[in-house]
Amino acid sequence: MTKLIGADQPFGVSRKLSYQMVADQYTGRVLYITFKTAADLSRWLPAPLEMDDVHEGFLKLYELKRRPVGGQPYPPAFSQYYEACVAVQAAPPGELPRHYNLFMWVTHDWAIYKGRAAFGWPKKIANITMTWTYPDNGLYDRDNGINDFNVDVDRYGYPIVRVRAKLDAEMPAGKRTPFNGFYTVRHIPSPVGAAEDICELLVIEPRDGWFGDETWGDAEVDFSNAPDEEVGILGPVDVTGCVLRDTGWVLPAWPAKRLMKLDPIPTDFGENKPC
Repeated sequence: MTKLIGADQPFGVSRKLSYQMVADQYTGRVLYITFKTAADLSRWLPAPLEMDDVHEGFLKLYELKRRPVGGQPYPPAFSQYYEACVAVQAAPPGELPRHYNLFMWVTHDWAIYKGRAAFGWPKKIANITMTWTYPDNGLYDRDNGINDFNVDVDRYGYPIVRVRAKLDAEMPAGKRTPFNGFYTVRHIPSPVGAAEDICELLVIEPRDGWFGDETWGDAEVDFSNAPDEEVGILGPVDVTGCVLRDTGWVLPAWPAKRLMKLDPIPTDFGENKPC
């Protein structure tokens, strides 16, 4: 009988069917939007992570492509995708603040593997559209002045994120969101009678990260709900920063390290906060 192979879901009987943990290089551009909200963002933050300001978060809206480090590029349909994240700066007591992704959506299933099951990122499939005209030294668009960058995220027909940004090459730089990698929590339930659940806090550290030219602006952001989403609770928000940046990084094949073991998720949810 043929053995199943693969480092993470999906498994298969051949390498073509199985997901392989390899180092990938990512390049593209990201629209960063920082915002203030009346909502307490720590309600989605697992212990022991803490925030300095529970009302401050940010959106990361990516247009990306990936390729294996040192390998041949993937076909375009398996390398180019969009990703949207709602994130915060958080840390356990005494540790370095890092990004923690509260909500994440991607446009392709192969962008979920590794990030979701192995490392705990809350990725889901969504339809993400980006339309834009923006100044970038004539490389992408020769339209000068204030330019539009619009993003719509919907999940099976339900709009959940709407962004209308105005970018201006003459606008001075604002406050930049620091990046020191990620904290994530993964929880893998064990079968009845087997060993206890895996529930642990991880640190994920990409390498060779960079940001390129940036264009600042203003934005309007609207959050809405779906049958399996509650991001509408975040709104309305006050946008405090908006910048479009070229970016890139390498995600190693095994980029996570275990920081600490956590208590297993409770079986009766009630008022208990799951890990």
